[in-house]
Amino acid sequence: MGHVRRLWIEGPAGRLEAALRIAAPARAAAVLAHPHPLHGGTLDNPVIFHADRALNDADFTTLRFNFRGTGSSEGEHDEGRGEADDVARAAAWLRGIAPDVPLLLVGYSFGALCSLRYAVGKEPITGLIAIGLPVRLYPIDEVDALPCPLAVVQGSLDDLGPPDEVRARLRNAAHPVDMHVIDGATHFFAGLAPEAAAAVVAAAETLLATKRTDP
Repeated sequence: MGHVRRLWIEGPAGRLEAALRIAAPARAAAVLAHPHPLHGGTLDNPVIFHADRALNDADFTTLRFNFRGTGSSEGEHDEGRGEADDVARAAAWLRGIAPDVPLLLVGYSFGALCSLRYAVGKEPITGLIAIGLPVRLYPIDEVDALPCPLAVVQGSLDDLGPPDEVRARLRNAAHPVDMHVIDGATHFFAGLAPEAAAAVVAAAETLLATKRTDP
């Protein structure tokens, strides 16, 4: 597995604390965004950590970062508005070191919301993977205008996004959605972070295959 390099990237509200794993050669790159910082979410969240490592093992160069005001990142929490700009800055930074490979966004819960907000109407990305999509907390209207393919990794017992409600919300998505349900998992994937990470890799493979078959 790739060595983890801790670093800083310049964000829109100050420096953002980040962790980078390089794949050499890389066949794709991924930015990973953590859950809600006011409820303990950081770049070291177990699901984000395991997904990062599993993607790197699959030859992705990966970047996970702390949103503004989280950990040692500068700035203040902005309820998902400025955090979408943090995703944008992280994506731009990663494109700078991996310019010639597909780029995926991977967001968990609040991180999924912020990734969706960035992805709508912005520079095209290859695809987005939402973990624990919290449809009971947010309208998630962004999925209807998302210009890239979407995959979802959801726990079968997720009380913030029961799979049936997630499927109903995604019915009008602009692209077909690749859905992965982890049996027995709650919103927090307690004890099942490796299984969630494996589903993220499977979803990433599907998104990359979709790109290869696009006309």
